[in-house]
Amino acid sequence: MVIGEKGAIPKVSGDAKEQVRLHKVCKDFEAFLVSYLLQQMWRAAESVGGEKPFMNHAYRDLFAFEFARALTPSLRLGVAEALYRELAK
Repeated sequence: MVIGEKGAIPKVSGDAKEQVRLHKVCKDFEAFLVSYLLQQMWRAAESVGGEKPFMNHAYRDLFAFEFARALTPSLRLGVAEALYRELAK
């Protein structure tokens, strides 16, 4: 990956190893996005229901990320693929 000016989007060279790394990072970003949505959903449900959380927030956030990482391939949101296409230009 060639890093340009500050704030510029890094371009990916033809190196296959860099392309694999970029694809993994894009998938992780998509999982992070889904996990954030899950966390907000759980927080909203707790505030409406008035119940104590079934686990503390730190464990719930870790669970949400791992759950989202496993869930995103079947959701086919396309966020990771779109991000990869843009960054690989």
